[in-house]
Amino acid sequence: MAVSPDAPIGVMGIGRIGKLLVWLYAAKKQHKEIVIATGRKTGTSLDDLATYFEYDSTYGTFDAFIGGFNGKNAVTVKDGHVYLNGVKLIWLNEPEYRVPGNIPWNKYGVDVVFDTTGKMLDPTRNDDNSLRGHLNHAKKVILTAPFKVKDKGKQIPEDSITLVGGVNFDKYDGNKHAIISNASCTTNCCAPPIKALVDHFGDKFISYALTTVHAVTNSQSTLDVLPKDGDKDTRKRRSILNNMIPTSTGAAKAVLEVIPEVQALGIGSQASSIRVPVNTGSIVILDVSLLGDYDNEYIHNIFRQYSEKNPDIMYYSEKQLVSSDIIGSTYSTIYDAEFTHHRTTKRGDNYYTMVDLNFWYDNEFGYVCSLSRLYDLITGRR
Repeated sequence: MAVSPDAPIGVMGIGRIGKLLVWLYAAKKQHKEIVIATGRKTGTSLDDLATYFEYDSTYGTFDAFIGGFNGKNAVTVKDGHVYLNGVKLIWLNEPEYRVPGNIPWNKYGVDVVFDTTGKMLDPTRNDDNSLRGHLNHAKKVILTAPFKVKDKGKQIPEDSITLVGGVNFDKYDGNKHAIISNASCTTNCCAPPIKALVDHFGDKFISYALTTVHAVTNSQSTLDVLPKDGDKDTRKRRSILNNMIPTSTGAAKAVLEVIPEVQALGIGSQASSIRVPVNTGSIVILDVSLLGDYDNEYIHNIFRQYSEKNPDIMYYSEKQLVSSDIIGSTYSTIYDAEFTHHRTTKRGDNYYTMVDLNFWYDNEFGYVCSLSRLYDLITGRR
């Protein structure tokens, strides 16, 4: 199903990802209009929306985002609409537009919708108040999260697929796929290096364990609160201001979806996550076990070559980075070559090497840039 790269984009949900997505496309000025549906009752006036888009506690002002020190007056309100960098925002805030199937995307020429709400994750559901509901009036929907099928007996439908840049973009079929998941920010960070290792080592790649030390998200509490009804992960109800909080991550499962060779080769895998009190800027610690004797330089060359092949996906860094250094990064993953460690042992006639690898990512803006690359694939720009 053909979609136009020049048609307005639709965005449902204006949280962290939705807001920065609008920022990015307003800065690019690829579209004259962006159609947004907030998905819930929002503020008291159009000025509230304008103020929300004008300022950001993590990235500063929209003026500075597009114009640096010289940026000014990039957010304006006129004729009943908010304009960002001259790009008109059409705000569908009426109660009926909080249900995806009721949003008249086609009325405004929207072909592709980004659903950033994080609430509708199941591509098997087929009702108006679901991810698939967007297809009542749009041609494609991009989910900014991993799929989550509630009925464990159901399979991902054939018109739905998870895609990660630098890993499996070649699997996209424009005539077939209408619901596309961009997986998670963590998957976009860890899947490219895992793909590089799988392609290089094959069955010499024994196993990997990843831990993401992840910035805070809005799923956590500012201060300690009583768990909500049905909460399974009650640690998220503890204050993120005062704690490192262990939690789960779906990255391990998502990696298997986009790199099926992991299962085919029998590579062992595991993943965990720790939330820490920083606004954005996260790191994946990837510990891999390999059959053979390899030093750091051998490993570095694998990621040098991968980053040269995928220069917009991975950045190869030899600098001593910390989390604030990668805020605003456009890359899905940044290889921290300086922080690579390895140890080789021998058992019988075989050598085994364990390597500790580290990959940084801006889990907000870096993820939004990965969405933009996916959009370019779908619309034929890539």
